[in-house]
Amino acid sequence: MKNLVALASCATLLIGTLASADEVVQTREDRAVGGGFGGLSGFMLGAAAGGPIGALVGGGLGYLAGQGVQKAAGLEQTLYVVKSEDGSRARVRTSDSGFVVGQHVSRDGGSLTPQSR
Repeated sequence: MKNLVALASCATLLIGTLASADEVVQTREDRAVGGGFGGLSGFMLGAAAGGPIGALVGGGLGYLAGQGVQKAAGLEQTLYVVKSEDGSRARVRTSDSGFVVGQHVSRDGGSLTPQSR
C-alpha cells in the first residue's frame, strides 16, 4: 500500500510538470543591445559636436551603427516570445538559437531549456 501511494504521488508530480510547460510563440533576431549602446554613444557625441540637433542625428546614426557592429561581431541574440500556461507572454533574449515556434520549453529567468512533451 505504501508503494502504491508513493507511485501515485510521483506520477502526479511528473504529470503536473509536463502540463505547466511554456510554449515558444515567436522568434526573431534581436540586436537591441548593440543599438542601444550605439545610440547612446552617438547621442553624446552628437550633442557635444552639434548641440540638440546633433544629438538627435548622432543618436539615430549611432543606433544603426551599433546594430551593425553587434551583427558583425557575431554577438546577435534571439528574442523569443514565450506563452505560459496562464496565457501571459514574456520576452526572453538569449544567444541560444535552437528553439522553434511551438516548442515546449521550461523557463528559468533568462534561460530556456527544451522540454519533451
